[in-house]
Amino acid sequence: MSYTGADLIADALAQLGVEHVFGIVSIHNMPMLDAINRLGKTKIINVRHEQAGTHAADGYARATGKLGVMIASTGPGTSNTVTGLYEAQYGSSRVMVITGQAETAFYGKGLSYVHEAENQVPMLATVCRRVESPRHINQLGRAFDAVINDIFTGRGAPGALEIPIDLQYAEADPIEISLPNTADDQANAKQIEAAVDKINSSSRRVIVAGGGVIAAGAVDELQALAQKLDCPVLTTVDGRGVLPEDHELCVGNYYNSAGMYHAIGGADLTIAIGTKFAVGVDGQFQKQTPPGDLLQIDIDGNMIGRTHTAHVGVLADAKVALSAINASLTDTTPNDGQFNQVVWEAREGVHKAMRDRLGSDWPRVMDAIRAKLPRDGVFVRDQTISAYNWANQQFPIYAPRTSINPTSGAIGPGFPMSIGAAIATNRKTVVIHGDGGFMYHATELATAAQYNVPLIVCVFNDSGYGVLRWLQQHRFGRINETDLGKVAFTGMAHSMGVPAERVKSVAEFEAAFDTAMATDGPYLIDVDMEYFAAMEISIMPKQKVEVDLKA
Repeated sequence: MSYTGADLIADALAQLGVEHVFGIVSIHNMPMLDAINRLGKTKIINVRHEQAGTHAADGYARATGKLGVMIASTGPGTSNTVTGLYEAQYGSSRVMVITGQAETAFYGKGLSYVHEAENQVPMLATVCRRVESPRHINQLGRAFDAVINDIFTGRGAPGALEIPIDLQYAEADPIEISLPNTADDQANAKQIEAAVDKINSSSRRVIVAGGGVIAAGAVDELQALAQKLDCPVLTTVDGRGVLPEDHELCVGNYYNSAGMYHAIGGADLTIAIGTKFAVGVDGQFQKQTPPGDLLQIDIDGNMIGRTHTAHVGVLADAKVALSAINASLTDTTPNDGQFNQVVWEAREGVHKAMRDRLGSDWPRVMDAIRAKLPRDGVFVRDQTISAYNWANQQFPIYAPRTSINPTSGAIGPGFPMSIGAAIATNRKTVVIHGDGGFMYHATELATAAQYNVPLIVCVFNDSGYGVLRWLQQHRFGRINETDLGKVAFTGMAHSMGVPAERVKSVAEFEAAFDTAMATDGPYLIDVDMEYFAAMEISIMPKQKVEVDLKA
């Protein structure tokens, strides 16, 4: 049998060390899936929807730092991937969608060729940094290489490759493919010198670490800098895990907390590394200027000074920049002890205040999960009341790439992202979900069952879109289309081969979680929030209301 374009794709993925791809079979991608299986070096995970598969590839990438891949069909299959690519773009995640296309003789002719999508490339370009569409078999290898090089050069971003079906069947020559070599990358010497001078001339420093630190594999370098400066480390939600959150220097994801922001107000230098300074809902954090001067380190020059004025900017990968800074810092004076003490006291005060707002039941639920999940277990959240109120800040994270959430604020990606993360790591993974968001991709329970994914799905069921319900009540004094009714998720799970149970108390939850941890494969826990003590929601500054789900 001759070596084809489809074989080229299968071989290229294997050369990159891609162990799993997500996909849905179609007439326009069958050659690629067949070639992958014949080669036998990459396993195909057959998902139930292309959006979910793209989210799963995203979770796979975030949990490992490797390439996440979704193989889709042209037209409707590819349009389904766009939402997943949107989230991957928002989260700077290295995801690749490979899709088919009408054969070259019919492409763009308007002859109603099945799944014809002549504007597929511009559609994908709205959510990808690089999209390629070869028109000859000799262009296929270069097109694949161009997308991969873009995905792994600079700030992470998704990319896409569409391959006409005739090119998948056409005879091809093998290619050699590899990731870009960044081993010799160096930071600008003058920028590093300016950064070191700024650090040495300050005495009340804080570090704000974002997802760019984790993406760069710069956790050790970040910790070395923090310890050298005796400096508090605050994280963004995507930067959680840069330090274990029981480390003495780790403040955690509290930068946007009013109490913490007040405590660090006396800082004379903010060292921001790999963060966009997201402005939040309604632009609520845009005016929250980093205290003191801003030293901003980012691999993307567009980010430096974009949200806040940077007094010193270092354009470099976080690992490269921090290595150079650490090597140049000698005899540096540690942080002012009184300043640090104010921050530590604020850390304890903010943590206690937020915990107290959770009521009597939810802290116990959170503590039970943390106590039973290993330190390197992966913890995924969807956008839901439980994530906003305790999972994004209060639940301790101990290692990089063990904390995953939809960066874009979308409802629904959590479950498929957790499937990808669990498959990637083969470690016990927990996903925290609301019932409304879970319904977006509930059919992926069948995927979890088919591949015996080590996943615990906790559906916090308040019979609706809880966050939006709260926002409506607060802003309009009424709710609109946010009540969904109580779904029997246990029956749904059982119908797809996933063991499940509904719980109505903390004790029942703890027992169910023990069972789930001991289960070889997926397990769903339907948490009926009607029977749990009310918690106070506090999503926006100076806006809070107590939610009683029994009412």
